[in-house]
Amino acid sequence: MGLERAAAPRERGGAQAGRFFGAMIYAALAIAVLALIVALVARGTAARLQKEIDDTRADSRRRAEDTTEAVEEKLAVVRRLMAQMAQGAQLTPDMILEGRLWRDASPQDAAKMFAAGNLRILDVRTPQETALGVIAGAQIIPVDELEARMKELPKDRRPTLVYCAAGSRSAAACEFLSQKGYDNLFNLDGGFGSWNGPKARP
Repeated sequence: MGLERAAAPRERGGAQAGRFFGAMIYAALAIAVLALIVALVARGTAARLQKEIDDTRADSRRRAEDTTEAVEEKLAVVRRLMAQMAQGAQLTPDMILEGRLWRDASPQDAAKMFAAGNLRILDVRTPQETALGVIAGAQIIPVDELEARMKELPKDRRPTLVYCAAGSRSAAACEFLSQKGYDNLFNLDGGFGSWNGPKARP
């Protein structure tokens, strides 16, 4: 009887210790799971930060390359303008200020060039427009086909008069051709509507 009474507190104490030990295990597991979650979140955050750093570096590299390319293009234009000056070309202030390698030609100047001969004439209008008439002797390449067909125009420094209906598309054509290495380009100011010289049917 005395032994049973003495054993009972020990059993209760053992049960309590077991429960405490079990609670400690659960707490340790919970802490371990929480630490794992924190580690995974930290790893994901670190990966995102690394990706942002890599993207920023790549973007900076692209911008630097674009800037370098743009500067080189501008330098190339300046060199070609200086070469034209060395060859005695009369550059306009607009050509120098805007870095243009082509010039506008008034209808009167274009008529003089036409009369002098050795002039290449390029019509960049649409077939619907050219069906109504062209400048006599004009080569027809619509502006939206110019990139694909520019090899039809030899790079022989022959004066080339480019025109459209009013002068804007031909200005874009002159700019495009000048960037591709063509020289002696003239944009007819006012386009086909301003031309009073010889005309023909295509």
